[in-house]
Amino acid sequence: MQCFSWKNQQLYSDKIERDSDPMKDTIVYIFDGLADWEIGLITYELRTVNQRRVRTAAATKDPITTGGGLRVLPDLTLDELHPETIDLLILPGGEMWNQTFNEPLADLVRRFHQEGVLVAGICAATLFLAKTGLFDGGIRHTSNGLDYLQYYFPDYRAQDHYADNPAVSDQGVITASGNASHEFAYHILKTLGVYDADILAEFADFWRCRGV
Repeated sequence: MQCFSWKNQQLYSDKIERDSDPMKDTIVYIFDGLADWEIGLITYELRTVNQRRVRTAAATKDPITTGGGLRVLPDLTLDELHPETIDLLILPGGEMWNQTFNEPLADLVRRFHQEGVLVAGICAATLFLAKTGLFDGGIRHTSNGLDYLQYYFPDYRAQDHYADNPAVSDQGVITASGNASHEFAYHILKTLGVYDADILAEFADFWRCRGV
């Protein structure tokens, strides 16, 4: 069976729409133990199929090791990131989010969101986004379950805006459950305007995206 990305690239390249600036960067925040499988589809679609630049950023330039054992050398540190050159910030899941809160990263996320950068968090990264206060302004969001957010963040007060969906896109923020990497990719591609409606429908059908 042909993969969707191959067919898409061969047959539909002349139909691809790009509402966002393809010259801007996608930044993936990386850290030891990150859930690399949760971002594999979206990074492949952006970089290999659509020739968009995907770069990694971390607290330091020291190499990190993903949950799957891949050793990655970060391209950038957080203080080298500038919102005017970025259209998407991806926060992968990982146990780190359940254990610590990164205030410098939280400040960056809040500022980047205010300046129009699309922020996308999956799995436990949704817990971090809740702790930044990003959801308190009425942004619809999802996570690994409402009880998950309430357990790990007792001060969570945005339950009225919680949606029990695999993935949600609202007001420049995309969130997804840890078992929804396909839906996560779909909402990013749709929000950035990378594909037109026909290609998005084929993508959703091929990857069996739920609730889109």
